[in-house]
Amino acid sequence: MARKADILFNDFKSRVQERDRKRNKIEELFTNNILDQNDIFIFYDGLFIGLFTDFEKFIEELFLGLLQEEITINECTINEICKVTISPKSEINSVILAGQRYLNWLPYEKTIERARIFFHDGIPFTNLDSDQKNNLRYYHRIRNAIAHKSPKAEADFYKIIQNLPLLPSQKTPAGYLRSKPRGQETQYEIASTQLIQIALDLCRITV
Repeated sequence: MARKADILFNDFKSRVQERDRKRNKIEELFTNNILDQNDIFIFYDGLFIGLFTDFEKFIEELFLGLLQEEITINECTINEICKVTISPKSEINSVILAGQRYLNWLPYEKTIERARIFFHDGIPFTNLDSDQKNNLRYYHRIRNAIAHKSPKAEADFYKIIQNLPLLPSQKTPAGYLRSKPRGQETQYEIASTQLIQIALDLCRITV
């Protein structure tokens, strides 16, 4: 029997919450002077890469699960969602890969382009609003600044922070993610909340 997409969402949400529990423990170690600032910045870099990797995995599992009829959204049938039927199902991965070794689902435009091929109007992947798509673009740039350290990645990150009132220590990806623009939540926590909401919206779209 196919799993409801809500189950997939809850799996993703649980992973995000577990990462945040670890973040709180690390912050406590920093407060108690067991870790220094460099230690905690290294942790935030890894934390955000892991968060983004979990989200990309969620997109892949939802996309392939819908095509393989292993995931359902609401009470929709496969014909209401998919405009392409691949048979046998064992060939779905090779068809989508189209000779590539692996697939990139982010930046999100790649997912939308692929979704328009296999799903009616690209739904549910095309139903995110402009703010959500912009947030994904924005977080992907931060991820690249951590992972690649290239001049382009650094320049893209600088565009994000150039007009923000940040301390010198907050002008790196890790420092920025640890900053608190609203006084209570870090940028990392804000990103986590927004990615959870995006995942929820993808799993509860009405076709």
